[in-house]
Amino acid sequence: MTTTQIGAWAESLALSHIKKSGWELVAHNFFCKGGEIDIVARRHNILAFIEVKYRSNKRMGGAIASLTPLKQKRIIHSAQVFLQTYPTLRKLDCRFDLIAVEGRNGSDSQVQIQWLENAFITLG
Repeated sequence: MTTTQIGAWAESLALSHIKKSGWELVAHNFFCKGGEIDIVARRHNILAFIEVKYRSNKRMGGAIASLTPLKQKRIIHSAQVFLQTYPTLRKLDCRFDLIAVEGRNGSDSQVQIQWLENAFITLG
């Protein structure tokens, strides 16, 4: 599998997990100049901007450690653009989540999905 295919596979696992947890998909792969948001989901009065990270193992900190400060900055920027694009969603409580997918990809593999709510916050 290519890197793009692996990313799409991890995002499809995350989407399935989100829907099973009662969340509604608002957007998938929202792109703007300067960034991207993998998934935007809503549940009740909460709008979650969700980054999906995949790693095959926990070496070097695994998927959770791969959410760098620069990536966080780009996600925050993208969320601001998203809310400018969809102003009716501004009234919701927003948060930034991470879904970490770890393990070998493939139909027979064991993977772990860990959903970290409020994985990071904005300051200021």
